[in-house]
Amino acid sequence: MAVAMQTFKKRERLCSATETDRLFREGKAIFRHPIKLIWLHAAWEGPPLVKVIISVPKRNFRHAVSRNRIKRIIRECYRKNKWMLFQGLGNQKCYIGLVFSGKEIPHYNNLEPIIIQLFQRLIREHEKTAG
Repeated sequence: MAVAMQTFKKRERLCSATETDRLFREGKAIFRHPIKLIWLHAAWEGPPLVKVIISVPKRNFRHAVSRNRIKRIIRECYRKNKWMLFQGLGNQKCYIGLVFSGKEIPHYNNLEPIIIQLFQRLIREHEKTAG
């Protein structure tokens, strides 16, 4: 695993409103409490292979501090384990949305195995649709 693999740069983030709308409208969902992973095959030129958006609803967490803390934990879980996606997806590009639906702030140690399981399920789903 290369050192460059453990970064999360701006170009890896899903920023476009039209792409985000398309992801949430047409994407397929995988759920494991408290994370919902929404994914959609996509095509664009150049790197990266995956573009990610992380969302924590204001409905469940009124204070921005809490939402930002949860997003920071999810971002760290993604950053540490995204190598699985790059190996499993091959050269297929896709959008991924990680939506937190829990009612309390999670611990990193509890959230990381859930995100790993979601990534493994995503790779299996991808193999079904690609092959």
